[in-house]
Amino acid sequence: MRRLRSSLLIFGLVAAACFAQTAEDLESPAVNRVAEKLLCPCGCKMNMACRMDPYPCKTCWENKKKIFKMQSVGFSDQQILDTFAREQGKDIVAVQPGVIGSISMYTAAFVGLILVVWVIRKYSHKPAAAGGAPADDAELNRYHDRIEKETEGLE
Repeated sequence: MRRLRSSLLIFGLVAAACFAQTAEDLESPAVNRVAEKLLCPCGCKMNMACRMDPYPCKTCWENKKKIFKMQSVGFSDQQILDTFAREQGKDIVAVQPGVIGSISMYTAAFVGLILVVWVIRKYSHKPAAAGGAPADDAELNRYHDRIEKETEGLE
């Protein structure tokens, strides 16, 4: 009888160690890979792999436990995402931009850069003189002499 009790106790401890989850398990790359694709329903507008204060967020922690259990059973990432979408609504799955979305962001940035360069080049040129330069030095000297005569009496 004593031997049976000891065997059951050892079996229970081994089973508990196998099913126990540690912080390392819940912060593993496999769990975070799936958690990054899910939005936290607590209202923080971040994904479930966040490090929001107070860390760990209770909602994210519980969902990470669920992700870990599903991965332990053998669910694929897509099956886990589908399960969360079915249970908590489709808004929980973060939609990543596809190829077209990524290309359009870079295209918009490139067009904006071209526009900025064009505006800078257009407005950086010095404006030309309004009336232009006098035709020759004789005319310039005549105006200079006239200015000198008019300003002599002022001093």
